[in-house]
Amino acid sequence: MQTRDFEPRESGSLAPLGIGLATLSLALVLLILSAASLYLIERRLTTVAESTAISVLIDAKGDLTQPLSGFANKWLQSQPLKGLDQIELVEAISVDQRTVRIRLCSTSRPIFGNYMFSEIGRVCSEALARRGK
Repeated sequence: MQTRDFEPRESGSLAPLGIGLATLSLALVLLILSAASLYLIERRLTTVAESTAISVLIDAKGDLTQPLSGFANKWLQSQPLKGLDQIELVEAISVDQRTVRIRLCSTSRPIFGNYMFSEIGRVCSEALARRGK
C-alpha cells in the first residue's frame, strides 16, 4: 500500500475580494463626500439666516411690529450669496416684538451630477436675533 503525502492545495483568486473591497471603499467615499457637501450647504445657509436676522433687527430700528419680510428680502438681494441656489425666504416674523425669526430654504444639488440616486433636494435653516433692552 502506497502512502500519499497530503499536500493541501488552495485554489482560488483574491481578485473578487479585491474588487469587492474597492467597490465598497468607493461607495463609502461617495457617501462621505455627499454628506459633507450637504452639511456645508446647511451651515452656509444658517450663516446667511443669522446675518439676515441681524440685518432685519438693525434695519427695523427696534419697531418689530411692522412686516419684516421686506427688510429680509432687501438684504438677501444685496448680498452675493455664492454656493447657494434659489434661496427662498420662508418666514420673517417677530413673535414677542424683541426677537426676529428668519427661516430660509435653498435647493441642494448633489456634487455628483450623473450619480444614479442624485436628486435635487431642499435644505432649510432658521436663525434668531434678539434685541437688547
